[in-house]
Amino acid sequence: MRRLRRTGGLQRKFFVALLIVGIVPGMVALWATYRSSTATLKQAIGEGFQEIARSTSIRLATAVDNEIERAIRLALVPLHVRQPVVLANHQADATADKTQHQPSPAHPKSNNPPAVDQDTTGYLDEWARESRHYVRVTIADRQGQVVASTDPRLPPQQAGEVWWREAIQAAPGTSYVSNVTFDPQVNDMVFHVAVPIVDDTRQATIGVVDLLIRRNLLTQMILPIQIGNTGHAMLLDTQGTPLICPVLPPTAHLIPSALMNRLTLDRPLWLVAENDAHGGRDAIVGAAPVRLTHPLTPGSLDGNRWYAFIRQAPEETYAPIYSLLLTVGVIGFGLVIVLSAFGFLVGYRIVTPIVALQREAEGLRLTLALPENGNANRPLTPLLSPGYQTGDEIEDLATSFVAMREVLEENLRTIRSQQHELIRQEKLASVGQLLAALAHDLRNPLGVIRSSAQVVLEGPQEEPIRQEMARYIIDEVDKLSLRLHDFLRYARQKPPDFKVEPAEAVVRAALRQWEAQGGHERIRVEERFEHALPSIQVDPEQVKEALMNLLINAREAMPEGGTLTLTTRAGQDSDVEIEMADTGSGIAPEHLSRIFEPFFTTKAYGTGLGLTNVKRLVEDNGGTLVVNSNAGAGTSFTLRFRAAAG
Repeated sequence: MRRLRRTGGLQRKFFVALLIVGIVPGMVALWATYRSSTATLKQAIGEGFQEIARSTSIRLATAVDNEIERAIRLALVPLHVRQPVVLANHQADATADKTQHQPSPAHPKSNNPPAVDQDTTGYLDEWARESRHYVRVTIADRQGQVVASTDPRLPPQQAGEVWWREAIQAAPGTSYVSNVTFDPQVNDMVFHVAVPIVDDTRQATIGVVDLLIRRNLLTQMILPIQIGNTGHAMLLDTQGTPLICPVLPPTAHLIPSALMNRLTLDRPLWLVAENDAHGGRDAIVGAAPVRLTHPLTPGSLDGNRWYAFIRQAPEETYAPIYSLLLTVGVIGFGLVIVLSAFGFLVGYRIVTPIVALQREAEGLRLTLALPENGNANRPLTPLLSPGYQTGDEIEDLATSFVAMREVLEENLRTIRSQQHELIRQEKLASVGQLLAALAHDLRNPLGVIRSSAQVVLEGPQEEPIRQEMARYIIDEVDKLSLRLHDFLRYARQKPPDFKVEPAEAVVRAALRQWEAQGGHERIRVEERFEHALPSIQVDPEQVKEALMNLLINAREAMPEGGTLTLTTRAGQDSDVEIEMADTGSGIAPEHLSRIFEPFFTTKAYGTGLGLTNVKRLVEDNGGTLVVNSNAGAGTSFTLRFRAAAG
């Protein structure tokens, strides 16, 4: 290569030009970098506050939902809760009838309130000791009369209390949660959780279970949240009242209405507040609504909603931004000086080495694009030929390319190794999810079995009670058996044992087994079996199991009775179709896309694996499964199998 003569004039001119022209773009770049970085930092801080608020709201909702669930389970206790309430209601009705049929005396005597059930009170005391947050636990009948309470000072008549009125008038399946208020009797902030006690038909309310809970249950979710030195969490209601604030007392400040109007959305969010009610201006705050999974009465929370609120003093929040400004300024100024100082080094030998580097970079891209097993350990070739060794930064760049190539190839091998490890961890996570779901679904039936057995062991019982306890145990054991079967079917993927069978025979076998279980007396079964259909090559036991799951779902979807239609017919492309249609409640549109997901269920019981197993069994046997459903009108499942050859 012909060496060019260096005079230095071009380098000096280039240096001066960069020195003059580089300062203005550098300052503009500095300002643009600061604005962009500031916006990015605000976005990152805001999203962090939003996520903290969201997770806090979930923990708060979980705590309240757990108490509602405990109250619901308490309301279902037959011996110590339901029976005393039924007896109290009968006594009240008998007293009312006696009063109506007897003439009023000249000097009427005041009716003494019914005595508090001491056995139930003892049971409530023991039950309440499981949590240190309860102030009292109360059970009242449908007249508002206290049947039992852990607080002996509680007045016997509670019909005037809001919690009793809300719960006694609540629709089936709803609960009442009060707002957090100050109780002078206990000198603490408390809130009520009240649920109705329903009769055996699950339609009529016969009494109320009320839990008076200290605010500490919620406070322990708020206090541990500390962001820096001044950041903390709060619990607000829709009116802007701080129900929990670790910095200021609730009466010392209110959230401005303008800020609350921006916060009270049905989703987590973050924003910049002009006034955060703590003296902060232009403060970044995050908020999220507390969503309870249990339906509440209209009067719950005093008609408000709860919100988790995250704030921090603006001085501390914006400290990284001010530091960024200084850092970017120093770096930007230094870059301008360095750019100008080294301008004369840019010369005639730049273009050719850069083109060579571009070619080698393309070669590096092709190397990294090789398959996993293709030349993975082949030796590296020199990056640049000796003719491009310039003895300056370009040569250093070439050397860096060699080092980068080695690092990239090593990282590629590491990534592939980690990919296999991630696959293994995902399998372990799936097993953990399966075990967690199994433990959850076994706990409640085992609790019912233990409670029933304990009732029998407590002493001689009347025959109806013993029979009822025996039925409880049998029903729960059946549920356990069904759920274990679902889990085993989900965990063990047994390959099908293919046989040639008529579709009608498989359907009739499943129908006979389903009818033997009972519970179908009010369901009319219509059979529409097409004759002269070709046989199908499937595992008849597996397909029968899939049909049994669908038949059980159809029975549960028609508790008041209906029509179940079973059809076999010829489909397209020599397929044989088995259709099962019911006139039950149908599937909600928002749930239709998720019904085959493992562990997804809308029922209060069950594993969420039934339809998952059905789909897998059908597909393992070479078939397809199609579902159509209209909410309130019914559901149909269509199984398509290829006809057997010959």
